[in-house]
Amino acid sequence: MGQTALQPREPQPAAAQALREVARPPGSATFQPSRELLRAWLLLLLDEQATHGYELRRLLDAHGVRPETGAMYRTLRKLEDEGRAASRWQDSDAGPRRRLYEITPKGRHDLQDLVGAIKATRDVHSAFLQVHEAHETSPAR
Repeated sequence: MGQTALQPREPQPAAAQALREVARPPGSATFQPSRELLRAWLLLLLDEQATHGYELRRLLDAHGVRPETGAMYRTLRKLEDEGRAASRWQDSDAGPRRRLYEITPKGRHDLQDLVGAIKATRDVHSAFLQVHEAHETSPAR
């Protein structure tokens, strides 16, 4: 496990609230994210607030992202090993100690790189959908 010290960060109330309050529309599908998308989601959530694995799982689910639990914890461990996240044990009033995860400066940098890659992918997907829609509505079909 990485030994990077946790970096205190002022919460960003509006952004944090938006991430935590977005509810998945009823009937919307959940999906298994790619490794890179899961990394991006975890870093984004940790950038807003240090939190526990159970809460990360709940927040992912609220956004329709449903990774296998083992995959989520393996990704968190890898982020720690790479110095992109840090964790420490925290005592709990109701039950056993829990691991508190937080993003590091290196993780914030990685998040920005991932956002750029996701935007580029979105643009390519959007172009594909535009061509597909034009093809579907063309009189030659």
